[in-house]
Amino acid sequence: MEPLEVLSGGAVDIHQCRACGSQRVCRKGWRTRCHVCLDERTAGPALAAGEQLLSRLLYETALADQVRRLSDLNAAEVISVRVAAEFQAAIALGEELDRCRRDGWTDVTGDVHGLPWFGGRRGTSSHGTWGVHAGCGAWQRIRGQSCPECPPEPGDRSFAALRDTSYLLYLVRHRGLLKFGVGGAHRVRQHLLAGAEVVEVVEGRHADVIIAEAILKRQKREAAVPLRFWRTRRMPTSFGAGTEVVRANTGICLAEVLTGGRDVTDRFARRIR
Repeated sequence: MEPLEVLSGGAVDIHQCRACGSQRVCRKGWRTRCHVCLDERTAGPALAAGEQLLSRLLYETALADQVRRLSDLNAAEVISVRVAAEFQAAIALGEELDRCRRDGWTDVTGDVHGLPWFGGRRGTSSHGTWGVHAGCGAWQRIRGQSCPECPPEPGDRSFAALRDTSYLLYLVRHRGLLKFGVGGAHRVRQHLLAGAEVVEVVEGRHADVIIAEAILKRQKREAAVPLRFWRTRRMPTSFGAGTEVVRANTGICLAEVLTGGRDVTDRFARRIR
């Protein structure tokens, strides 16, 4: 885990996994581990969660395909207990963070007590959930619906994570960069208004979109633009802190990671080239 040094003046920071690209909040100076990736120390409940998921894959071929794509396995390769456990942890992390998302906040990052050891949350102890507020562009701890540094916004509400509701996986371009992410139509239009161009938008079940985003983060981790890049170049304010941003020559096809989705790019396609 690599500290990104984005939370200044406090006791915690955002750490990013060098293997899968996922992030978590932890104390500065502490050695921490990824919410998702397992290693040789892992045993017990984490592997039990993987074994439980494996028992479903013989009958749920679409789910098995998602697990393989997350770990870059081909159809002939056997899905191990460890791979299944990491998939379970990735989904649990996505669902936990989604419950904390708010309108007007980006780059939501948290600390989930129990991952990856138990495949889900097992305690309330946490270093908090943080995000970038679009109104002021600053990292803030998310405690309620509003940013403590900005005036309250009318209609602020919590994001309701409903497994079977429609959700969007999007890909936009700005200059020499691509950004992918999840959200509603409002989120995509924020990027367009900030000067980005839409490349591809796919609509699917909320749960499937969260899985697809986790797959993309892992697949494209090596193409991610270093954080220091943003200190010398301008980017749209809607890109937040620059996470899920890769170079424009990186090959990304959303339909390949969200195979059961529906292409809705035409809804936003006024600026496609």
